Amino acid sequence: MFKRRVALLIAIAFLMSIIVPGFLSAPTKAIAASKNPIVFKIYWGDSNAEPVDVWKTPIGKKVEQITGVRLQFEFIVGSDEETKAGIMLASGDLPDLINAHNVVNKFIEAGALVPLDNYIAKYGKNIKKWYDSKALKKLKYPKDGHIYYLTPFREESDPLYSFAGFWLPIYVLKENKWPVVRDIDTYFKIVKDTVKKHPTYNGKPTIGFTALTDSWRIYVLMQQPLRLEGYPNDGGWLIDEKTGVVKDSYTMPYAKTYYKILNQMWNEGLLDKEMFSQNYDQYLAKISSGRVVGFYDERWQIQSAIDSLEKQKLYDRIPIAMPVLKKGVKRDRYNVVTMGTGAGISITKKCKDPVAAFKFLDRMAQEDILKLINWGIQGQDYYVKNGKMYKTAQQIQNYMNPDYRKKQGIGGNIWFAFPRPPFDREYPDKSGKISWDYSDQALEARYKPYEKEVLKAYKIKSFKDLFSPTWNSPYGYGWDIKLPEDLQAIQNQADDLQRRYITKAIMAKPSEYDKIWNEYLSKMKKIPIKKVIDFRQKEIQRRLKEWN
Repeated sequence: MFKRRVALLIAIAFLMSIIVPGFLSAPTKAIAASKNPIVFKIYWGDSNAEPVDVWKTPIGKKVEQITGVRLQFEFIVGSDEETKAGIMLASGDLPDLINAHNVVNKFIEAGALVPLDNYIAKYGKNIKKWYDSKALKKLKYPKDGHIYYLTPFREESDPLYSFAGFWLPIYVLKENKWPVVRDIDTYFKIVKDTVKKHPTYNGKPTIGFTALTDSWRIYVLMQQPLRLEGYPNDGGWLIDEKTGVVKDSYTMPYAKTYYKILNQMWNEGLLDKEMFSQNYDQYLAKISSGRVVGFYDERWQIQSAIDSLEKQKLYDRIPIAMPVLKKGVKRDRYNVVTMGTGAGISITKKCKDPVAAFKFLDRMAQEDILKLINWGIQGQDYYVKNGKMYKTAQQIQNYMNPDYRKKQGIGGNIWFAFPRPPFDREYPDKSGKISWDYSDQALEARYKPYEKEVLKAYKIKSFKDLFSPTWNSPYGYGWDIKLPEDLQAIQNQADDLQRRYITKAIMAKPSEYDKIWNEYLSKMKKIPIKKVIDFRQKEIQRRLKEWN
């Protein structure tokens, strides 16, 4: 009897070793389909991200079944990423994983993160499939040469829409006989004429031009002179794309000219009187109301407002991005294709099982999970025919509905922070693009009827056709250069001064504008910003040399 029991136990143990696909070596716990998943706490310090617990969605639950990992999220409250990081580091209360976003360098400098180099070499089977040696070289922290996070590829460029621009509603473009607005003088003339022609909408005053100024998001107001000069968004720095020479934008001559235009519009009542006091939600609500004529922004920040206008069927009020520049500038840099080195998910020194955590991150980059989080559940969100993934008309309709995607767990900025290839790359099995958004089927299906009418009016196939060709940056993004704390403090000082004085200058009486601007320049000269420029210059030159 005893021998029979022993034989039975051995047989069960053997079967379990086959059935349960554990792929972590002892002594770490197996990451596999399990009723008792490994639980990792993760802090999501990206204040851009909508605080949605994807692990509670149908797709999130399937990811847990596949990986044997459950994530417990803590989302940042508010938008002060730096203060929260300081509190966490001072207390030593760190989670297992962290998306430190804009302040990842604070955690690196504090020695709070685990270097990933050896893990990538030993366990990064899927990571190495997507990140070649050149890509990994870009992710090394310049100060010590280690990799602390695997940023998701940002080199994809949406083929349907421009990343940014100066926006005008469809009804305004139609009334003006579908112009391609390329210079700022024409743009603001259209804004003024529209307000004069349509002083109210739904019983409320029409807003000529507004701006997003809530906390760090005020950068979209700060970068407008750069965009008009034909520069990409490099975080407020003017970087010569050929030589890599860096200049600051704080004192660029055209900034004074541009903000003086806004000052005049403020005093004429054409600027939103609440634009310096409104928060992000209020800004979106105004665009969603359909009474805003013009603004500058990046599409990802206003997507929810566009979704809202579509739900209200206010199609003629939906804004379209225009490639606006200063008169005389020939080409824009609103669209950039490159691999960014901004933060992804890191493993902290307090992680209870860093090997298991890394293997989980590597597993997230495997094809089955990439299909799951980007395409959805097979048979429910897409089908496969002759080895090719596709969506039916109903599945496309579901996918195009942001509420459905959120409820189902498809896409979303939480998934996008995990290690992943570019969305426009193809799966190794040739079944389709990484994301359905970049499939041939999507190029036709994603455009809604009202958008197709606009495209037809402009005689173009994509809204990006209004802009200069997407530029491939040889140095990446200037905004993701990590500064040492002392230099970051200097830049913060300059940023704060810029925000205060530009706000003050725009709202001033016209007769006071020059005096305020000169005072601003005088105070800016006292800030040792050249130290920051020199550091950035050195890093840009390093990138140009090593990356190319």
